Amino acid sequence: MIHCKQWLRPLAMGIALLGAATFAQAQSGYPSRPIKLVVGFAPGGGTDIIARMVAQPLSQRLGQQVVVDNKPGASGAIANELVKNGDADGYTLLIGASGAMAINPAVYNKLSYDPVNDYAPITVLGTYPIVFSAKHSLPIKTTSELIAYAKQKPEALTYGAAGVLFQLTTELFSQQAGIKMTYVPYKGSGPATAAILGGEIDLLVADIAPALPLITGNRVQPIAITSAKRSSVLPNVPTVAESGLPGFQVDVFVGLFAKAGTPAEIVRRLHAELAEVLKQPELRQQMAKMGIEPGGMSPADTGAMLKREIARYTDAANRAKIKLD
Repeated sequence: MIHCKQWLRPLAMGIALLGAATFAQAQSGYPSRPIKLVVGFAPGGGTDIIARMVAQPLSQRLGQQVVVDNKPGASGAIANELVKNGDADGYTLLIGASGAMAINPAVYNKLSYDPVNDYAPITVLGTYPIVFSAKHSLPIKTTSELIAYAKQKPEALTYGAAGVLFQLTTELFSQQAGIKMTYVPYKGSGPATAAILGGEIDLLVADIAPALPLITGNRVQPIAITSAKRSSVLPNVPTVAESGLPGFQVDVFVGLFAKAGTPAEIVRRLHAELAEVLKQPELRQQMAKMGIEPGGMSPADTGAMLKREIARYTDAANRAKIKLD
């Protein structure tokens, strides 16, 4: 019996070592099939645009196809749940923006996912501001005119937007300005831009990427931008802060996240490749034309930034008394 145990012990150790070696080999072979970047909004918005910008160069660097998979609805929650419930193997990744990752936990009483514990942060792909625009038939060209109009006609002004990020941004604006407007939700910035062009809504609250062509094409009237300073692509559009609401600032981040438990080696590989992608002059030029600031921060810094953003927006939502079921 003792002799048998002595024979089995080294065999078990050998099997364990072989298993570890096989696992390591499998991870070092990543990726061996196409990768999905899951976006929680319809095509056309800033989150989707950034995902598509990085997909092709990332595909070239990894040697595997990287595809964008749009899963709009529930302010990004559908996409978040899909990645949360998937495999932790690095093949189904989440394009997680401020709305789903930092705003939703700040305003919703219950969430079907935990932005911090359910995902492994990889990097921030880019950041950009939000733009307030009006349809041309409205007698509104400035922030002060918008506030005056809204005070004369409480809740009469309608604004269209894609998700709670834009709703909270507008509610914070309204709280500080002392006005009330009516929110009309859309599944993406694309449908929201179509709505203002069709005269269905008075105001468009959207990220800079889909708003930019409407503004440069003189199809809407830009009112203000939410960043701390003016955008180089919209130099004539003032910030909200300089237009009468001092201290107002909202910048959107778009990050890449894997499911929690994804091997650290895969996370490191994806970050390293994306850091190189985001250094490419052609991509940076593309982003600059849309008012997007390229990212590239480390997984640890991305995780720390996410926690700060959640705390910041939770505080803002509590002060503004914004809670959603």
